[in-house]
Amino acid sequence: MLKFVKFAELPVIDQDRALSFYTEKLGLRVAQDAPYKEGWRWIELAIPGAETRILLTARQGEVKSDTPRLVIISDDVDAAYRKLSANGVVFTKEPSNAPWNSGQRFAQLRDSEGNGIVISTS
Repeated sequence: MLKFVKFAELPVIDQDRALSFYTEKLGLRVAQDAPYKEGWRWIELAIPGAETRILLTARQGEVKSDTPRLVIISDDVDAAYRKLSANGVVFTKEPSNAPWNSGQRFAQLRDSEGNGIVISTS
């Protein structure tokens, strides 16, 4: 019956800046970029091989939080950390073992828009 989540919304202030961050630094691809409403585009980003996409929506205000807006699964958090760091991504927490699950590794970063992002093993 239910199959998968089509997209999750990620609030951004500057779509072009966010698009550059997610495509050039994280390696996501543009699945759709179309006119939407005045001053805004409908931009869906995809992680190669994943069905769920990320929709860049308009952020209302400058709200920053330590609560992650997005958790991206990686086979190897340490390798992802090294590669993304080499791409210019600044992490707020280096890879470490998750206190909530001893077999899980994670690292944290902020995107170009101030959103908290976690890279984690499943």
